[in-house]
Amino acid sequence: MQTTKDKILSIVISHIKDGSNLINVSLAKIASEAEIGKSTVYEYFNSKEELISETYMYLLKHYESILTSDIEQMDFKGAFIEQIKKILVVMKDARSIMDAIMNHQQGSFIGFGKNIEVCIHGIQKKMEERFESIIKLGLIEGVIEYKEPKPYVKNVIQAVISGLLYQYVNLEMYIEEDELFELIYHQVLLFIKNN
Repeated sequence: MQTTKDKILSIVISHIKDGSNLINVSLAKIASEAEIGKSTVYEYFNSKEELISETYMYLLKHYESILTSDIEQMDFKGAFIEQIKKILVVMKDARSIMDAIMNHQQGSFIGFGKNIEVCIHGIQKKMEERFESIIKLGLIEGVIEYKEPKPYVKNVIQAVISGLLYQYVNLEMYIEEDELFELIYHQVLLFIKNN
């Protein structure tokens, strides 16, 4: 059974996923959609900003658990593709939030509390560490040859991954998911080998 607070959060989450600008969504509308009175919203949240902030924190923690869950594949290619699949799951669920995580767009969350920026930065750090450990698998397996990395390499890899996933999620690419994962893997591998 969903609590009243969960109902309120669910309504806000649905607006986030629909791409609504939450600034323009009134508390009265949220209360109406949750089938409660506006005063009930204030029993759980002191302000609209607190409601929005708490909703984003809830979503970020949920997505963090998906993105940083254990990788079952123990080889470079398998681990890489498994991580890309995790990113795609989150991106399909809420592209705007995943864009912020992948592309450092914390500006989208200004005004909703420092804790959101800290959380996004923490997820970004964990994602960097995850990809570094996956790249180490490639080095150990000899799939990747060690070179002193150029400072922009991780930015380009990130752009390739997020760019292709973004186009796929927005139906700008007509490709099967497995083909997409192979394409991303080969493009990243090609870039690493040539830089």
